[in-house]
Amino acid sequence: MNQIIDKSIKTISSVLPLLLLSPYGYCSFNSKTVEAIHGNVPWLSTQLESNMKDFELFGLNTDGKNYYGEEVKNMPYSTSYPFKERIKVAPIKLPDNSQFVDDDGDQLTAIDTTSPIVMTWYYTNENKELIEFKPTKSDTFCSLSEKGWYAPYKIKLEADGVLLYTQYGLPNSNQYPNKKIIDSPSKMYTLVEDTGFCYAKPELQPRLVTNSEKDHWDPKHGFLIQSNNQSINFPSTAFYGAQFDLSLAQKGLVDKYNWQLLKGKELVSEPIINASNDFVTLRFGTDNAKNTLLAWNYVMGNNTGYEVILEGTHKTHGYKIHYGFTITKWFSGWDLSTMGTGNSSVGTASQIVEACKQQPGNYRIAYAHEVSNADIDSRYGIYTREIGTLLGEWGDPTQEAYPGSWAPNANEQNMNKRIWLYETKREQYCDIHPDRGVYHCLKENQLKNGLCIAVDTN
Repeated sequence: MNQIIDKSIKTISSVLPLLLLSPYGYCSFNSKTVEAIHGNVPWLSTQLESNMKDFELFGLNTDGKNYYGEEVKNMPYSTSYPFKERIKVAPIKLPDNSQFVDDDGDQLTAIDTTSPIVMTWYYTNENKELIEFKPTKSDTFCSLSEKGWYAPYKIKLEADGVLLYTQYGLPNSNQYPNKKIIDSPSKMYTLVEDTGFCYAKPELQPRLVTNSEKDHWDPKHGFLIQSNNQSINFPSTAFYGAQFDLSLAQKGLVDKYNWQLLKGKELVSEPIINASNDFVTLRFGTDNAKNTLLAWNYVMGNNTGYEVILEGTHKTHGYKIHYGFTITKWFSGWDLSTMGTGNSSVGTASQIVEACKQQPGNYRIAYAHEVSNADIDSRYGIYTREIGTLLGEWGDPTQEAYPGSWAPNANEQNMNKRIWLYETKREQYCDIHPDRGVYHCLKENQLKNGLCIAVDTN
């Protein structure tokens, strides 16, 4: 017996080095060993297990992008557009190495829920209580506020359980809740802390121009708030004297905030608070805005445009609301001697071309497509109210609407209310009637108003 045992030991001892040295022997040995391992179940990290009711692997999706945890604070949304179809449940997030534990060193291959993730909406009533509701396809955060369903607006995500799967090992899965963790996963997100602004209203006239091909415009209230992403909000164009009103979601809120400009003080005057009418007015009315060279430097001095951010801080709760926009096109009247006087000036097309070239900074006569999208030679070539062009944004420019600007006053002649522009398609000078949208090409020696635009030096 002892011999047999001794012989067996020697045989095993002689084979083991070969197995270890041979790559084929090693792979075969390793594979069979892994298949036979009975180890521990995979686990979520202690941080996630301890916060199943604040489960950060649940997230939201908007515009095709997923947001989880703190990322939701930066998720774009609009207070003025319907939100139901835009905000959806994101797929459950695959845990990273810090959120997953496997004592056997196994790799996580998948995570899933035992039931679909359910999204529930909540608004806040006058008693500060969360009330569950089902949004309609037409609901906006502004329309909810108008009927007394106030912010904060919250979304709760929940599922019956979570399943983890690993690549190897037995067992290779785990389920929550279980004997150790009894809570089902859920996550409550505050999407909108304060509804904030609903409309940005420049001059609503002319009354013939009410359409908006891109659905930017409400004829009664002005521009809809596009996003909490400032780069796409009204306005993108500006000039000295331009001004607009920002209206809040609820009546009587304006004087409950402290207002300040976080960015834009060089060209925008201090916010004007109109508590009786519930709006905040922003005006391009500083001395810098009046100076064409300084204005050119601020707007054209970089490739990103000129940023303006208004902040309101609630005097009681400390909530902060913002409205931001980026100016990428800066305009000036052609005759600087009339700036700030309440009057305008007229000239021939060639006079306006030359005057624009002589302005401090780098300016030229404005091109037609920079000012409006009106059809040329149309008797009623009505432009539409869109973000991106001067008249599309600011409407019919007058001294009554934009005091101190290049625009004509009500007592001036019709020639002052026509604007010379350069039509790039025809390579000739044409004029537009802002009050009616008529756009045609006449004799260039006729006297009319004119516009200059700041352009890059490259």
